[in-house]
Amino acid sequence: MDIEQKLNELNELTQRMESGVSLEDGLKLFEQGVRITKECMAQLQEYKGKLNQIKADMDTLLDE
Repeated sequence: MDIEQKLNELNELTQRMESGVSLEDGLKLFEQGVRITKECMAQLQEYKGKLNQIKADMDTLLDE
């Protein structure tokens, strides 16, 4: 699942929680949200690493 899909899923979870759910269901939705958030953060860190590598490669090319 790509990050856009994960963000959409987070939005849907938030809407469900805001519409009113039982405490037990709210806890389950919250746990899902935390899991998805962690996945998004990991993916963003991966993207950041790739961007830093591309920048370093470009800097090397420009210094030649």
